[in-house]
Order: sequence, then C-alpha cells, then structure tokens
Amino acid sequence: MVNGVPTQGDIVMLNADPRKGHEQHGYRPYICMSHRLVSDYANIAIFAPVSNTARKYPFYVPLERTETTGSVLLDQLVTIDYNARKFRYIETVPLDYLRVLLDKVVLVFQPNFLN
Repeated sequence: MVNGVPTQGDIVMLNADPRKGHEQHGYRPYICMSHRLVSDYANIAIFAPVSNTARKYPFYVPLERTETTGSVLLDQLVTIDYNARKFRYIETVPLDYLRVLLDKVVLVFQPNFLN
C-alpha cells in the first residue's frame, strides 16, 4: 500500500455490499489486481474477492504464503471505490504469487474462438 492507496497484490478488508445473486458480498478480503495507474487517475481499483468456499474451479486460486486463507475468485472481478468502502489493509501477497494470479486472470478475457 502506498500513501493510503491499495496497490496491486494488496489484500484489504472491505464491505462491497450491496450485491445481488451469486456475487460475493459482505465484509471480506479482496485482493487488488489493477495496475497503480487505475487508482492514480480514477480513485478506484479492480479487486478479486477471497472466499473460503471449497470448490475445484480453474479460476479459484488458493492463496499461498499469506496469513489470509481461502481462494482468490478470479472470475468475480469488481471495480471498487476503495475510499467510499472504508477498506483496511491486511497484507501483500508475494510477487511470484501475484504473477500467477495475473497470468491466470488474463484467461477470463480470452476470446472463445481461441479454444
């Protein structure tokens, strides 16, 4: 975290309610996935929720080498105004683990015709 702003790889606690349907909600950990330029220009960041739901799914990536437990839900990215949500910094994931997440999340946006 730099100057009170979550940076890529930071895990923060925040409440993203209101949400609907199958969207993750409530006070929970989120990991910042977006580049610093997003928050520099827009005062928002893109986050992936962390859940303790035990499910085998390619876009649920178990956290490694962190005190926070659970899996990062890479298919449920959300854009959040972190100041409006009153976040609390928890920890930062190791750089090599962040690279794994970033390499995997790009698959969410691949065109279907590339299969």
